[in-house]
Amino acid sequence: MKKNFFWKFLLLGFVVASYYLASDFPLFFTEIYNQKIYSILDRLMHVFSKIPFSVGDVLYAFVVVFIIYKIVVGLKKKTYQQLVLFLSTCFLLFLAIFQLFWGFNNYKYGVAHQLKLERNYTQPDLDTLTQKLIKLVNNQQIALTNDVSKKVVIAKDLEVFNETAALNYSKLPDHLQKLLIKNAINPVKSSFYSYALSYTGFSGYFNPFTHENHVNIEIPSIGMPVTVAHEMAHQLGVSSEAEANFFGFQVMQSSSNETFKYAANLYALKYCLKEYRYENEETYLLLFDQLNKGVQENILESELFWSNKRNVSSYFFKYLYGGFLKMNNQKDGIKSYNKFVDLLINYDKKFHQF
Repeated sequence: MKKNFFWKFLLLGFVVASYYLASDFPLFFTEIYNQKIYSILDRLMHVFSKIPFSVGDVLYAFVVVFIIYKIVVGLKKKTYQQLVLFLSTCFLLFLAIFQLFWGFNNYKYGVAHQLKLERNYTQPDLDTLTQKLIKLVNNQQIALTNDVSKKVVIAKDLEVFNETAALNYSKLPDHLQKLLIKNAINPVKSSFYSYALSYTGFSGYFNPFTHENHVNIEIPSIGMPVTVAHEMAHQLGVSSEAEANFFGFQVMQSSSNETFKYAANLYALKYCLKEYRYENEETYLLLFDQLNKGVQENILESELFWSNKRNVSSYFFKYLYGGFLKMNNQKDGIKSYNKFVDLLINYDKKFHQF
């Protein structure tokens, strides 16, 4: 009994230390954990990528069912103390394994620091990038459809998205490739929980315990190429949601396929427009009116999909996930996705991408 308490106390100490002290050692987590320890762990986990279905999804289901079973048994037998001890141990194990297998990536230096980019941006900066993207997507939409009123259609082919993303990661400039681990990229799998993900507001996820990448197969196909590349970025050691968005964009924007380039630029434009929408709906609508009808249709297709699925659980799980991000050194929580615009603007200032 004393031995059990010793190990549980040790587990508690590790979890508390990992969450409260890790942020003081960004260099260690950049050079040692990310590039060495995590890289080795990811190579070991690569075996799961060979299995055609999601092992992680099965694992999640098993764990949830097992915990529910233990709760029911504990309540029936009225062994409340043992039940609380069991649940607290499960929670601590989850946090400890999460940190060791992937979570410590949250404490390494970010893209802006490593590339020596400026932070934040002005309204004129946002105006400039938004106008560049509007012109770009309008031109691409016409080139792809020969009709300003026709939306761009992408076949929902996960195999093609995986092949394209994996190939384009190798095409990234050296200054971006050096920020990633040099491991094989695991293909993104269709999530068993796609239906539930749609109603909770998520496009995909990375399983930190098996290192499998997943996409919500129900989402509109126009957003799927960047989502696939986004999840791959997490597997390659990118923790921040904004940075995963950034790499997802860069990967598909580097494609030789003009349709995927359009999807990437549209993805970036939507985030820029979202910044205006937060501040002034009228300004957003004026900018939206500058888009070709076909581009508008692509945007509205995605908005309609998510609005039709939105419910109380969407807000609850977004709030819950936002809290989890904050706990893991992403201080902006769910809003951290929007820091993607900050990276785009300041990357363009230094590397003149657009």
